[in-house]
Amino acid sequence: MKLEMKKDVIYRCIGTNFTNGILACGYMTKPSKEQSQFSFLIDYYSCFILLSGNGFYHLSNGKKIPIQAGDFVQRIPGVLHSTEVIPDGNWLEFFISFGRSTYDYLYSMNLLPTDTPVRKVEYDDNSIYRFNRMLKLLKDADDSELPYLSLKAQELVLSTINPITQTPIISAQEKLMEEACLLLSTDIDTNISLEKVAATLNMSYENFRKQFRKYIGIAPAQYRIEQKMKHAKLMLLSGISIKETSQLTGYSDTYSFTKQFSNTVGISPGRFKRDRR
Repeated sequence: MKLEMKKDVIYRCIGTNFTNGILACGYMTKPSKEQSQFSFLIDYYSCFILLSGNGFYHLSNGKKIPIQAGDFVQRIPGVLHSTEVIPDGNWLEFFISFGRSTYDYLYSMNLLPTDTPVRKVEYDDNSIYRFNRMLKLLKDADDSELPYLSLKAQELVLSTINPITQTPIISAQEKLMEEACLLLSTDIDTNISLEKVAATLNMSYENFRKQFRKYIGIAPAQYRIEQKMKHAKLMLLSGISIKETSQLTGYSDTYSFTKQFSNTVGISPGRFKRDRR
């Protein structure tokens, strides 16, 4: 799988305590030496897999450990360290960060490496797919979904350093359904044709509906509605009027939007705005 050399990250927080609640991941490029991090200290856990490029990890005692593509690098809470970038423009990492209390729990269970902060790991196209999936999930998630995604992030870290715990290789059909989810999650203001989505995936309409329900758990039409309502809730919370929200989510009139919102969310959009002020 070809990777683009571009920065693409997301930072979220479970609750208000950043040290324990941080949940972040993404791709980070570091083309220049100025992006090295010397005498670096953080109070939460972070790790990254170097996908391309080279550098050095500096221990507090002055020892230097080479970092190469395929290395898993840990940033331990409260441990002073440095990561030096060789500025050839090739540095690309995928990082995951989560809270100090989560790290303490995993450490107490001996689930994280303690012998060295740098370890060689294996990754492939399936790994990259899982990284991309984690990034998209974290970008799209409601705040209520973040605790679940914290578990997903932990599983992704543990399966990366211990291949025995890796999930099975994702099938071609599952990847097609993930692509379908992406198509159904975009252009919320338009009325997308499910037949067109099926054709884009080179599937018959009936087979598409059958496979989507099998792998995702709901019908594609319902999934599309839920995506619209997820965007609608964010719009309403940001202060956009009900009328404008209905237009921005592709409804021809406020009545149709209000009816759909009430059926899906369980309360009217007006009450949703009032209850969350």
